[in-house]
Amino acid sequence: MTDAATLGIAAAIALGVWLVVLAVLAVATRAREPDAAPATMDPGGDESPAVVNLITNDWAVGKAAVPATLIDLAARKVVGLERVGPERFAVRIPNRGPGDLMPYEAPVYDHVRGLASDGIVPCEALTTGPENESKRWWKNFRTAVSADARDRGLSRPRWARVHLLVLGVIATAPAGLAAGAFAALPSTSSSSNDDNSALGYLFLAVIVWVALMAIPRSLRAERETPQGLAVASRWLGLRAQLAGDDNFAQQPPTAIAIWDRLLSYGAAMGVASGAVRPLPMGAESDTEAWTAYGGRWRAVHIRYPQRFPPGWGRGPFAAIALALVWIVPAAVAAYALASRVPIAVLVVPAVLFAYGVGMLWSGASDLGRRRTVEGQVLRRKEVIVHNDSGSSTKAVYLAVYDGNGGDVRALRCTPDVASGVTAGEVVRATISPHLAHVYSVERLGPMVSIHTGS
Repeated sequence: MTDAATLGIAAAIALGVWLVVLAVLAVATRAREPDAAPATMDPGGDESPAVVNLITNDWAVGKAAVPATLIDLAARKVVGLERVGPERFAVRIPNRGPGDLMPYEAPVYDHVRGLASDGIVPCEALTTGPENESKRWWKNFRTAVSADARDRGLSRPRWARVHLLVLGVIATAPAGLAAGAFAALPSTSSSSNDDNSALGYLFLAVIVWVALMAIPRSLRAERETPQGLAVASRWLGLRAQLAGDDNFAQQPPTAIAIWDRLLSYGAAMGVASGAVRPLPMGAESDTEAWTAYGGRWRAVHIRYPQRFPPGWGRGPFAAIALALVWIVPAAVAAYALASRVPIAVLVVPAVLFAYGVGMLWSGASDLGRRRTVEGQVLRRKEVIVHNDSGSSTKAVYLAVYDGNGGDVRALRCTPDVASGVTAGEVVRATISPHLAHVYSVERLGPMVSIHTGS
């Protein structure tokens, strides 16, 4: 038992070291933002709109890259764009072949051609299928764009091989020590096979190592190269020029007749929302929405918290009371079991205790404090929430976007507080600072155009 506890503590220390190294490398490998060149009407180079989207959009392929690619295909006469009514457009597929297309342009063309009837596709029908299918399509598109940017020397993977090698080598310590701690626990079976036990502990070490290495892999992204920064700077000069023209932002996709490929580049860089809106190249998703709120057209990721952060949406007093329900039994259980069970078993009450402490801190910090959030409601989602007491209640999540960043935690409201609020409206919500408990929602204005994404 003593050996198991010692190895468990050593595993925890080794894990802490590994996490520190990961944090240091994560900071060191963050992408740098390019400085915009002076405003100009000259294109930054021969890059495609999709690649331009990547290098001017925080080094990530944004949703605007897909409609921008379609607009660019139209500007190059690969397809045609026609107005068929007020705010309604259609894509025409010519009888001739498309010619040579990039690996991410061909799927866009093939998708549109596959939807065509007699060579015509209404733009309203351009969605890329059900959400799961659309996600696969989008992942393949994004991967191909990133590959082109790397081939051009404009971007590189966030994690170099040496980074993963260092993390992998260090991760063997917590993985091996964790397996050793379990191996040192008293055996409950008198007939256990030593060879099988050894293989089992080795398998456990491998599982822990794989789980740790999945963390940096989940943080995969593109980062800049010196050449990429220089090229992005030139393109940002064009974006500054186009953004200064209010008329350009409202141009429809058929304005390629005037603006040619500049319209597709403007769409890729978020300054041609009028051209992007009629081209819904994606499936509607609860977790993604496009919006121009805040002055820049972008895709926003939406989360609907229930268990995490602890106490999300609850009032301060309710959170404090519930926190004690978690803390007291967890502390009693840990105290009672400390001398009777392996130390690894105590992880469960420790986690419950930490969860309760987090909720208690948030509830106490919110007492008597309020702040306001003003923005556009990107999604309204009604759900059944299963409470910690075992009961269920109806709740309404409002994803209120204030125009900053690319992520939103939806606010959890009662149906009465969210009554009458619909997606697209601009609202002012009064909430608590940490728990985001919604006291009131004030409707400020009419519907604002938003666009769904996959």
